[in-house]
Amino acid sequence: MRHTGKQHVPKLPWSFDAVVLLLLSGCVSLPTAEELIDAPGPHLSADAPPGIVDDRARFRDYFCDSTDECDRWLHRLVDEPEAPAAVPVERAGLQVLFVTGAFSECFGESARPFATAIEGLEGGPDRFGTVVVGGRSGTAHNAAQIASYLENHPADRNVPLVLVGYSKGTSDILQFLVDYPGQAAEVDAVVSIAGAIGGSPLADRFGGLYNLTFSHLPSGRCEKGDGDVVSSLKTDVRRAWLKDNALPAHVRYYSFAAFTTRERMARALVPSWEMLLKYDRRNDGQLLPRDALLPHSTLLGYLNADHWAVAMHLEDDLEFFAARKDPAHFPHTALLKAIVRYVGEDVVTGYARPGR
Repeated sequence: MRHTGKQHVPKLPWSFDAVVLLLLSGCVSLPTAEELIDAPGPHLSADAPPGIVDDRARFRDYFCDSTDECDRWLHRLVDEPEAPAAVPVERAGLQVLFVTGAFSECFGESARPFATAIEGLEGGPDRFGTVVVGGRSGTAHNAAQIASYLENHPADRNVPLVLVGYSKGTSDILQFLVDYPGQAAEVDAVVSIAGAIGGSPLADRFGGLYNLTFSHLPSGRCEKGDGDVVSSLKTDVRRAWLKDNALPAHVRYYSFAAFTTRERMARALVPSWEMLLKYDRRNDGQLLPRDALLPHSTLLGYLNADHWAVAMHLEDDLEFFAARKDPAHFPHTALLKAIVRYVGEDVVTGYARPGR
């Protein structure tokens, strides 16, 4: 299940996000760090997805076991409950398959989610792989690619299979679960990290511009695909899909959303972050947190980072676009270590998930 093959990463790649978002302008007041945490979690809002179970406190314990900077990177909101008493639990080794996000195909190895973390955890009890789906294609096209990957790299049925979606990769996974029920039956869990589950107002605003111009332009190694990458992320499209499609009940679902301050926002994401402030003072530069939550999932945390930093380290290859006022690097290895521990316990015992 291991994706291999090094690719050269261009120093100045074309990106619909980077080009369009640099066209945005506006003057809005900026949220402070205190403002971001002095309000209940987005999962409690009236328009949040249904059925979310809050287990942030337990996951925080696992994350803090992996890094001494856990409170720096994981928001502690006013409504976060106290963690229950820890009970030693054996966990399973996992097969973890990452699915890339929109345009990730266009940027090479540095845009693979958790690439450095996977290297850091090699040799442990878990196996890792990555499906590089179409960077400029819609969910149906990419769901077929996930199915093809699993057909060509069969999962070990004796080891729990976990799909981890980053950004649009989560929507591609959900489409796969519905379109390919035979293969979906082998999936034990889905983890969404800043997943574009409910779409984004950015896709609503710029979908037409992309279809008229950028969808027809060459983009390095990024195939044109079916051209539906942006239209498939429109909020009405995503919400209609969620309403019309029932997700498999046997799969366990877990969610992370993200939001942060100007100091931790990559330069290329600042304009879109400011635009999204008009919709929600808490956003990650691409998504509103309520749109990054899976319905009927376990909420594991709100990450204090922008949409890129939660899963990728782009600063070396995209120095200008990915530069931040706060240069600290998100601890991807610590986050992944905590995720596989939590999910590995949960799929075996059901202990860690409250409400059972």
